[in-house]
Amino acid sequence: MLMMNLSGKIVLVIGASQGLGKEMVNLLVKENVKVFALARSIQDSDLPSSVIKISVDIIDTKSIASAFEQIDKETQRIDILINCVGQGLIKPFESVTQAEIIETLSLNLQGNILMAQEGYKRMLRHKSGHIVNIISTSGIKGKASETIYCASKWGLRGFSEALRQEARKKGIRVSAIFPGGMQTENFWKISPEVDTKDFIKPKLVAEQIVHLLKTDPSISPSELILERM
Repeated sequence: MLMMNLSGKIVLVIGASQGLGKEMVNLLVKENVKVFALARSIQDSDLPSSVIKISVDIIDTKSIASAFEQIDKETQRIDILINCVGQGLIKPFESVTQAEIIETLSLNLQGNILMAQEGYKRMLRHKSGHIVNIISTSGIKGKASETIYCASKWGLRGFSEALRQEARKKGIRVSAIFPGGMQTENFWKISPEVDTKDFIKPKLVAEQIVHLLKTDPSISPSELILERM
């Protein structure tokens, strides 16, 4: 299979301060990619010096607008946008608070959609680009005590598939990644009872995503499911 060279591409990684996002940044830098790393606490993160760090709160529209204003000053092109932001929530439905429902849906669904839209509008200018949404196997199958988490992830899957159908006519690819649980810092902080020792290492998922990004532009990889053994 013919693989695309990523060298020189402009990539936005959302949620780049830790976990999968951070692993993505480190791997992409090795591919000679210009990386914009975005997260709320990105300025405190330990990333390669070539990376452009931009602070953003993806559930705050003013913060998003400010972040993309900074990006537009640095580049007129976005080739790839990778949405890595998410938060876990495992709790019996009757115990979930209204605040947790709002926070989980806002972060896992609304925030990712808002970031994708900003990237998409800029990709339209050049009729090319690739949006990658990191979802979860909880976006494929319902799981007990994950009602709200599943709702957010099923919503993101539906959004990704609908956008893929719309974007393909504009030369833009959309891919959804479904890891079956990752060893991600702070991801499960709201559910401390979850034992993550056998979960997938984020670097392994990041390697698969880089491989996906290199697929020939004539191919549109729609979904990638990565289950743990």
